[in-house]
Amino acid sequence: MQKIYRVAIVGGGAAGLMSAVELLSGANAIKGEDVVIIERNDRIGKKLIATGNGQGNLTNAFVSKDNYYGNSVFLDKFIEHVNSVDLEKYLYNMGIPLYTAKDGKKYPLSRQANSFLDVLRIYLGSKGCAILTSTKAEKILKRGEIFTVCTNVNDILAKNLIVATGGKSAKQFGTDGTAYSLVEKFGHSVTELYPSLVQLKCELNLIRGLKGLKETAKVTALSCGKEIKSAVGDVLFTEYGISGNAVFQISGHLTNAINTAVRIEFLPDMDIEEIIKILLDREKCGLFDGENQLLGMLNKRVGQAVLKTAKSKSAKDVAKALKDFNLKITGNLGFNYAQVTKGGIKTEDINAETMESNLTKGMYIVGEMLDVDGDCGGYNLTFAFISGIVAAKNIKEISNYVKT
Repeated sequence: MQKIYRVAIVGGGAAGLMSAVELLSGANAIKGEDVVIIERNDRIGKKLIATGNGQGNLTNAFVSKDNYYGNSVFLDKFIEHVNSVDLEKYLYNMGIPLYTAKDGKKYPLSRQANSFLDVLRIYLGSKGCAILTSTKAEKILKRGEIFTVCTNVNDILAKNLIVATGGKSAKQFGTDGTAYSLVEKFGHSVTELYPSLVQLKCELNLIRGLKGLKETAKVTALSCGKEIKSAVGDVLFTEYGISGNAVFQISGHLTNAINTAVRIEFLPDMDIEEIIKILLDREKCGLFDGENQLLGMLNKRVGQAVLKTAKSKSAKDVAKALKDFNLKITGNLGFNYAQVTKGGIKTEDINAETMESNLTKGMYIVGEMLDVDGDCGGYNLTFAFISGIVAAKNIKEISNYVKT
């Protein structure tokens, strides 16, 4: 007789792995032999080890509803879960103490995402959890109370199902968007999908020759001249346009906008009056004129690019140019380069209290697969971890109720 698992987890990424940890931990823990992870890649956690440029930006000290985009009611409940779980303490109890950077980003003390993944692997292995790699879920069926996950290897049976296959971003990690069909057949619908936390393409005439240069700046997304979203951080100039964490923060807000541009404000910690004073004081030296007017304030070549946009070489006009460097956006690098998918399974059909499908009892949908995306800085992993934990807690509570 074929084995029937208590829980099958489709997807061995952040949400799936954390749901497995919770299933096998604490009160009402399920035996490892009753839990299986089904992963299409040759190893689990491939996308997870890329987070934070490989340093493992797992969460953030300043998580709030303002950092997320999606259904407001669903997000309200998610923030309640954030406050009740205490993710930092949760990870500490797993043996993963966190380091908090000045900007609120939280990393494992090792500052290595792969070491965090190693801990997860060791933990799940110690509990005897079954992990099936190079196994792609191709179809999900439900007969009576039992789910059948049809894979390229064999069929897997389970009483409960956690679907954590990720979105459409970064297909090199196996998240190519095809997995949405697994739950669409159960009546779930998918919103329009856009790449988010992605590099932007722009007209290059103002930044030609700046490839590889980086400045700290405030970047504001504009649509028809109207401000949409702003962020402060690194701006990296590239052969196609701009990148960097400030650009990632605003990119998702431009994907379905029209007549788009970004305004770059250099020297973000200084206002125009402060800059004007510095420029006037420098004029007295007699050394900073012509193309060297901003030398020592910005990278030389970036400064020269800014000066080309100034109405005149007066201190006032140069200061204005520093705060109003505009680039017309022509697109982005697409899903293959995006860190996150904007859009996904409609959360109106998900029980925000438990992450269980309102359409199919026993099916839970978590992580990036849902129509929730967050800012850059550990917020998307926080959603993945917390949603996975919440789903697992509910399964354990139901299982315990049934047993008693």
